[in-house]
Amino acid sequence: MYIDSKQLTQSIETVAKKANIMSDHVLVYEEMVAIPCFGQIILRFSLNMETCTPDDLDRYESLLYGIAGDEFMTDLMGSVYRKAGADYAALDRRLLELNDRFESETLIPSAHADGIKADASALLSAAGLDTALPVWEIQADRGEYTLLLLGNESRKLATLETPVKLTVAEADGRMCTGLFKAAVYCKRHGISLIRVLADGR
Repeated sequence: MYIDSKQLTQSIETVAKKANIMSDHVLVYEEMVAIPCFGQIILRFSLNMETCTPDDLDRYESLLYGIAGDEFMTDLMGSVYRKAGADYAALDRRLLELNDRFESETLIPSAHADGIKADASALLSAAGLDTALPVWEIQADRGEYTLLLLGNESRKLATLETPVKLTVAEADGRMCTGLFKAAVYCKRHGISLIRVLADGR
């Protein structure tokens, strides 16, 4: 699988190390998630801070954007946004609003697009599903994979042990697209994702 390849792992390690050093060890790499339908990989970080403000998140996410460049998308873990004031009680409604607001946002695939799209096809095939289905997310954890498809609701579709350990589920496509396009907008404007999650500015 491309998402487990040495090439990709080394690229992620380089970005993670640089982010940690340039932030004086405030930014800590947590996880990678592949987004095949948009040809992107997202690197998620936590903040080694007890408290933080939206201005703090602007500063650290702008630093991440510069370090990752066009190779990766980056954002912070959900707990960081909550700490800075994001209201997750209203998240579903907010994501639907973002899907409408950023409908025309331009999405450009990364250098990793072909590799992660091939992974998505291989996992769909292993699950006996149509390889043309839109795959929102691939999560990889020590040889176990979770595949999230763009659909109309959140539900589990299948669990496999062979030929690969795999869980296939469906997520609301409008919410996924809203979140991703909002992240692209924030990267383009050099602001934190919390700015649109919290109040839509």
